[in-house]
Amino acid sequence: MRMERFFRLFRTGKPGSSTERRPPMTETALPELYWISGSPPSWRVMLGLVLKDIPFTSRRLDHGKGENRAPAYLAINPTGQVPALRHGALVLRESIAILAWLDRAWPARPLFGATVAEAAVIWPRVMAFEADLRPAATTIATTLLRNRSSERYDALAAATARYLDELDDIEHRFDEQSWLGPDGPSAADCWLYPTLGWISRALERTRDSVPAELAAHLADRPALRGWHSRFAALPGVAGTYPPHWADTPAT
Repeated sequence: MRMERFFRLFRTGKPGSSTERRPPMTETALPELYWISGSPPSWRVMLGLVLKDIPFTSRRLDHGKGENRAPAYLAINPTGQVPALRHGALVLRESIAILAWLDRAWPARPLFGATVAEAAVIWPRVMAFEADLRPAATTIATTLLRNRSSERYDALAAATARYLDELDDIEHRFDEQSWLGPDGPSAADCWLYPTLGWISRALERTRDSVPAELAAHLADRPALRGWHSRFAALPGVAGTYPPHWADTPAT
């Protein structure tokens, strides 16, 4: 598994070295984030950088122009996928791995918890979102954005049921807590916020008719809606909103 390999690499370091040293923050040493507007994985890394107050250099790629397939970017990430984070000679891919690395490189304002007890809450939530929520959200968003609801009716119905079940579980959590982390915004919150934004964008842009319960995925869940408003109001979060969404409003 990629995450297991990621942590094996961390365990080879000297004890205490990675959490006590901060990378140099000169102008030339700023992390460079390669991203595409509207990409949830890119968005969650940007949110992590903002919440941790890490200055970074933005390298936005235009998917429509194929910039993520240009030789210059393929030299950084041969898959052509985003995000990628470059810091000096180091290049990281995969959004969750990047967030975890940021916590090791800049320990302040941890996204995965300051203690082992907090990490034991946040990590399972992030990985459960990856395993359970991401496939459903991806099916919904891609189907709606491509206006293929009729031909993919069964897949969309199954994904919608799974997605709404997951949101119901999250709604119950927010009945008792303000954030998905035990002590403030966390990597789990950074994961969820762009996903909800992606679904909302798909609902706005699609020409297909959609089930009423999906259209009301936030309206029907006041605790989730409250969390969404709290997260959106955090310093710097508004500036991460995908710029091309503002340029191309709902049809």
